[in-house]
Amino acid sequence: MNHSDTMIKNVMDNFISSYAARDKSIDFSEWLAKRLQQEMPDMPSDAGERLSKEIIEAVASYDRTLGELNSAVGAGQSKEEWLADRAIEACTDIPINEASGTLVQIENSLNKSNTQLMQNIVEFPGDTLSIVNPESTEWNKYSLKSKALDIGKQSVMSGLNVAANIVKMNRESDIPVDVGDTLKLALHEGIETAKGEVKAVVAGAVRTVAEKGLSEHLPADTSVDTIADIAGVAVEGAVALMDVATGKTSMTEALEKTTRAGVAAVGRWGAEALRGKLLCIPIVGPLVVEFAGGLLDHLTSEKFTENMYTVVHDAAVATWEGIKQAGQNLWNKITNKSTEQQYN
Repeated sequence: MNHSDTMIKNVMDNFISSYAARDKSIDFSEWLAKRLQQEMPDMPSDAGERLSKEIIEAVASYDRTLGELNSAVGAGQSKEEWLADRAIEACTDIPINEASGTLVQIENSLNKSNTQLMQNIVEFPGDTLSIVNPESTEWNKYSLKSKALDIGKQSVMSGLNVAANIVKMNRESDIPVDVGDTLKLALHEGIETAKGEVKAVVAGAVRTVAEKGLSEHLPADTSVDTIADIAGVAVEGAVALMDVATGKTSMTEALEKTTRAGVAAVGRWGAEALRGKLLCIPIVGPLVVEFAGGLLDHLTSEKFTENMYTVVHDAAVATWEGIKQAGQNLWNKITNKSTEQQYN
């Protein structure tokens, strides 16, 4: 673990330990504001109170989006279709060339994130080759929808990647995490009765990491909504994998929950990017792994079995290979079309 990772872990530990030991007679929003000020002493008290409320509201917004996705999937819609519809809706009243450029940027960010994470579980992951210059495509409402579906596939891939990396880290770690029973019980209680609070706690840690410049992937001006998205995916993923480790659910069920969590997050910040409200499209996969893995360490000391890792590893690799093949097919199609135009 490098120095930056250690610093991030310490921030996460501070927030979780403080939350578990807090005085429950104090309003959670007030507690979070004070915790933020303790981690960032230069922050005025009114700014801490404001940030606390913004984080809580952003987490609630993420949860509503995840609820909408869950309802859509329950009604028979795929996660990819749901995200594509959300992206196309956000494209309304945006010039088609501008919308296409933003969609390509979103896909490029997800591709970079997935490539980084795949490097941890396979030796030569390669690039998907599906990221093309917007100017090389004849954009219309159908090609926009196709690109939005590609983003949906990359979002599902991101969820699988996060899960595979967390399980791999868990299996390879030989350093026991000393978590007292009192802390663990308090954290479990929080997840069972107020999961939104736990997400806000993790979001507070993410905001602190951004403010202190501890991660190259997380600039200081990262929006509160994006921070809440990262925290939402981290908590949903950690809880799903905890249920696998403790035998409460199957890995397949956990992967479905983890991928939905990721798709909901991409749907949110993708829409923000399309509306011009997101200045920088983040590469969040490695960050989610760090925060979800850190939370999981506090939730359970159980180790994942080899069979559990095989399931998530094979699912991630198979999905990645499918995306790579689709990307290669698209690249060949564009190349052939360009060649035909040169000779006509």
